[in-house]
Amino acid sequence: MGLSNFTSGSGSDDKNNGSGPSGGLPPHFPPMGLGVGGTDEDAVKELLVDYNAKFSNASPTKFRDTLIEQVLSVLISKNKPNVLLKGSAGVGKSKIVEDIARRIALGDTLIPDQLRDYTIYELPITNIIAGTGIVGSLEEKMKAIVEYASDPKNKVILFMDEIHQITGGSGTHGDATGRKISQILKPALARGEMSVIGATTSNESRAFDEDPAFARRFTQLIVDELTAEQTREVLTTVRPGLAAHYRYQVSVSDQVLSATVKIADEYARAGQHRPDNAITLLDRAMADRVLEQKRLIVQAENAGDTSLAQFLGSIAQVPLTENRVLDVAKRLMTGNAQRPEFDIATLRATLLDRLRGQDDVLDTFVDRLARRELALFPAKTPTTWMLAGASGVGKTEAAKIIAEQMTGTEPIILNMTEFHRPSDTAKIVGAPPGYVGSDSNQELPFDTLESNPHRVVLLDEFEKADKAVQRLFLAAFDEGYIRNSHGKLLDFSKALVICTTNAAREALSHKPVGFGSAPEKVSTRSLAKELSNFFDAELLGRFSLVIGFNPIDEPTFRAITAADYSRQRDRILESKPRLAQTLPVSMPDDELRTIAETAFMDSQGARPAGKAVRTWIEDRLLAAQAAGGTTASAGADSRPEGEDEPGPDAEDPATA
Repeated sequence: MGLSNFTSGSGSDDKNNGSGPSGGLPPHFPPMGLGVGGTDEDAVKELLVDYNAKFSNASPTKFRDTLIEQVLSVLISKNKPNVLLKGSAGVGKSKIVEDIARRIALGDTLIPDQLRDYTIYELPITNIIAGTGIVGSLEEKMKAIVEYASDPKNKVILFMDEIHQITGGSGTHGDATGRKISQILKPALARGEMSVIGATTSNESRAFDEDPAFARRFTQLIVDELTAEQTREVLTTVRPGLAAHYRYQVSVSDQVLSATVKIADEYARAGQHRPDNAITLLDRAMADRVLEQKRLIVQAENAGDTSLAQFLGSIAQVPLTENRVLDVAKRLMTGNAQRPEFDIATLRATLLDRLRGQDDVLDTFVDRLARRELALFPAKTPTTWMLAGASGVGKTEAAKIIAEQMTGTEPIILNMTEFHRPSDTAKIVGAPPGYVGSDSNQELPFDTLESNPHRVVLLDEFEKADKAVQRLFLAAFDEGYIRNSHGKLLDFSKALVICTTNAAREALSHKPVGFGSAPEKVSTRSLAKELSNFFDAELLGRFSLVIGFNPIDEPTFRAITAADYSRQRDRILESKPRLAQTLPVSMPDDELRTIAETAFMDSQGARPAGKAVRTWIEDRLLAAQAAGGTTASAGADSRPEGEDEPGPDAEDPATA
């Protein structure tokens, strides 16, 4: 069957060109433009990409000779000469096919005689789908391609990148369309009449495996990730091509190439692999250096500094530095959000001011964050803390303060009491395919990590989550990422994950045994043993810090109340200064004792302090209003913007 049969009509009706009642195709049928003015073979080739011609002058592929030999051995097999290359994204699957095409085009001695004069053609899936709105046109296209590739005299090897798109699994072009394509390919593949090389990622190959009849016609070969040393050699190979692309305006030293590999590994997102991550980073860094040089010249010209502009323009090559590569890696490979720099001393002061009775715990936090800030070692997994203690001792507040100081934003907070069923994992990673909500585009809680991976994640009351939900985070703690229901990786590697729990609160109560006994501290080992009653041992083992908060006693409660009063008075002083003038600078000691005696409860920690302070302030202000009225002054503080403040001689109703 020729391709012309589906470009302008079908069968014998083609001679009428659709101009009469028996014209075969209706007058509104859109002409596809294939085969007109040429042969059927030319029309088929319009759908294909000639890799021999395209990559005949490409650079040789390094460290893949053994894998290339395996591919060639499958291609010359008598039965099922079809290869499926599986590997993570960016490891170089397509590059292997490009190198085989290059070797065939150049007559490389490694190419077996059976493949001499063969041509590798890529078959883009989009070329098959395009223009196939009419029923049957898709089948006609595929049949023409199969006939062309199956003809021995044409000596064709087809390459299908992202081949999982045509299987029975979820594909970008629809399951029905993919099944049509695969069903047309199956007979020719089974008879060994044509050779096909397919490429897919390890994750997406699961869709390929869902069609066993199609998958068994391929020999699967694993394409592994290159080592750092091998990637360094690859960069040496691609450097001349990149330099030529940028018109030799940028020079790259061997030292910078080595640094690029290390930086790419450290700042790569989850799912990025060598050598693609390093090649991409080098390319972007060189482009950034070209733009930077151009910007400096323009700035000099705009400033009227002609001599500087001429000097900058006369530089034939500008060097690419390690700092430039690092800066580009931070901006481009992890988004514009960079790790915020914060003051350790300010963090310590803020924690000690707002959290009382936890000095030893807070010192540990500051020490751990100071070590983390050094960034001496590549981080592939998040920093994970487990904060244990009774309710109201400051666990959640500590996490919020750290997030505020480190990132300037609120933490990503998940109240784990909402995840008490195994199915609630869908609230985190999305519903599995086939379930209600699987096609929803609703934002998931950790989608913001894509735009800013340097976030604080707070999993509050972690022990109340279902075991399935807890184990979901095991992958994030262990590997640095979670895969959502659509196969997308959620990168946690640069985050600080803080889990709080009320578990083991009895062990942390520090109740003295016997009259006059001092409270006994709970060791880290004892705390971990107590927490093992609530969490899997392997999950606890993934936390870099497991620490217990001290219980709140009555003297500490009074100190918390006094500190909270000072903060509330300062806040009122900014918004309603005249009201604040009626409040004492500090709460009297007898009032603090009264509040502690009436409001403090062991089971609630410091939680009642805030409510007690607000009530005390309101009672004080209402009493002042009743005694001589601050109603007028309260209204004065609410004066519309732009209205003049009363002069210094105006009578103050609060003191009248």
